Amino acid sequence: MTLPVWVLCTGQLTAQEQQVEIEPMVVTSETLEEDNAIGRDNTAITTLDGAASIENSNAWRQRRATNLKDMLDFVPGVFTTQRNGAESVRISVRGSGLGRQFQGGGLMLLQDDIPINTADGAFDFQAVDPWLTDYTEIYRGASGLFLGGSTLGGVVNMKTLPPSELDYRYQLRVSAGSYDTRQGLLSVADADDSHSYRISASHFAQQGFREQNKQRSNRLQADYGFNRGATEHRLSLFHLNTYAELPSSLSKTLLQNDPRQSRRFNIIGNFHRDLELSRLAYHFRHQHSGQQITEASVYYFERRLDNPVFTYINRDSDDAGFRFSWNNGDNLSLGVFGQFGEQDERRRENERGLPGAERLYREQQASTTTAFIQYRHQANQKLAFMATLQGVYAERDIDEFFPQRIISKRNYSQLNPRLGLIYDLHENSQIFANLSHSFEPPTFAELNNGNQPGINTPIRAQSADTLEIGTRGQKGVWQWDVAAYYSQVDNEFIRFRFPNGNTRTTNADNSTRLGLEMGLQWQLANNFFSTDDQLSLRTSYQWTDFSLDDDPVNGNNQIPGAPEHYIRTELMYEHVSGWSVRPHVEWIPSDYYIDLANSFEADNYALLGISVGWQPSERWRFYVEGRNLTDRTYISATLPIPDAGSQDGNYFYSGEGRSVYSGLQVMFK
Repeated sequence: MTLPVWVLCTGQLTAQEQQVEIEPMVVTSETLEEDNAIGRDNTAITTLDGAASIENSNAWRQRRATNLKDMLDFVPGVFTTQRNGAESVRISVRGSGLGRQFQGGGLMLLQDDIPINTADGAFDFQAVDPWLTDYTEIYRGASGLFLGGSTLGGVVNMKTLPPSELDYRYQLRVSAGSYDTRQGLLSVADADDSHSYRISASHFAQQGFREQNKQRSNRLQADYGFNRGATEHRLSLFHLNTYAELPSSLSKTLLQNDPRQSRRFNIIGNFHRDLELSRLAYHFRHQHSGQQITEASVYYFERRLDNPVFTYINRDSDDAGFRFSWNNGDNLSLGVFGQFGEQDERRRENERGLPGAERLYREQQASTTTAFIQYRHQANQKLAFMATLQGVYAERDIDEFFPQRIISKRNYSQLNPRLGLIYDLHENSQIFANLSHSFEPPTFAELNNGNQPGINTPIRAQSADTLEIGTRGQKGVWQWDVAAYYSQVDNEFIRFRFPNGNTRTTNADNSTRLGLEMGLQWQLANNFFSTDDQLSLRTSYQWTDFSLDDDPVNGNNQIPGAPEHYIRTELMYEHVSGWSVRPHVEWIPSDYYIDLANSFEADNYALLGISVGWQPSERWRFYVEGRNLTDRTYISATLPIPDAGSQDGNYFYSGEGRSVYSGLQVMFK
């Protein structure tokens, strides 16, 4: 059985202790085992001068797992909320993408180093399936420069283990629960000295908590690898077909009266997203004599979207790209990444869920090219310095043909330096600090005028200077991952989506982001009730202060969409026989603003849940999870707007009520 990272870092274990799974948290150790991909990637993370961590799939195997929130809930600095239930979420890292609704932005998402983002920087949440992910690397802020991430948010890289490192050949997983939720996975894998393959098919469906909330998704992921001496080749194929109905935003009054309702406009118009996505990639890795490594990838993917909302949107997009990197295995690495894409977008009137009269037609092209060089200098046994320089060049072309011909061609470029240091306090803990520059070119969603003809007011690229200091490590019964950051942001994207479907993006002249992100794990007791059982506590906390800086209209007001405090904590009891019990709390302790004028707020909330798991052997896992046990009516997501005028409006999305889910996993050698 592949042991989670936390176990790998604690030294020698008895045979009985090895049966107990501890949730993973990145720590640093000179003796860290590197006999699997998670161990190797964790070792690489501990050489970085910034905040980064790994989440092993053990963190979400014992609960319902359908989206990024389920995977990343305990990662410091990552704020995720459900928007329309199940697979639809909003994700923000250090304030990235706060105004995003149906797609994500301000963050680079990768699947085995291959971008999920389109060339303009947007990404679809439905492209993520936790059941197809073995572990996830999270690089917050400038830590992800070497992977091509240039934004203030950073990089999330979802990884799969090589078939040779899997603890099964055949895998079957099923899950079911409230709101007619059904989930299944069938996977087969095998490997010998020179060849390997892995094929996985998953299905998800639900009726949904709200009206107009039905969803279903089918995914296929296939990988084939072969080795020739020191050279590895891998071919991968991913296909997604998903359909998701879209319930409406609600006023606070409507939501409190009946959180399951949707306004009739969404129902009559049959608002939904019908998305089909296919991705093909080839990856090459060569280990030179010594420790030098060369890696290269090429990929192509296409998306087809039918999206009747306030207008009926048809969008066909095609993207292709390459990624190349080299490192000497010691102190120098460099790379270049390129992505090129085009979109054909047609918007018509939505006639009760069917396409009506044409409203506009536009063709859009994007390219983003990134290059970097990174050098690490080991001053002595404890102190190392790092210097990174990244260059980004982006083009965004919009050619609108109907109702009139409008052409917009824009390019953006920036050099992003980073200077940092790492100091080893002892073999299992570090402190780090860095000063960096970030850069985010606008996506098409910022540049075009949405449902309205014409091009948006010229949008400048967002950039920031960030100072970060942090520490990570393990000492005795404690593990920690803590970072504080301060960013001065120029031309911050202020993106609004209104209840009538219109969107608007502007640039704020200056703004600041101040934050503290903290992950703690405390092993409270061993031999608590019986021999070799364990009791531990895991907590993720973040404090944020995102505000304008002397804005001529809104002064120093808070930027809407993010709470000041967010806490996620879980008490874990694990018995050597395989039983585990995990009560958990999600808590936003104070109200937070939804508008830039700071006139109206979303309510605070606390959600209680519990999961019970049983793993009688390495082959079998079973869990039952209850969420929102008090059946709290709460606001899970908001529409950030300019000024609510202190009045209630249709700016809110309701979270799911009380729910129960259960699941079974069976693995065979």
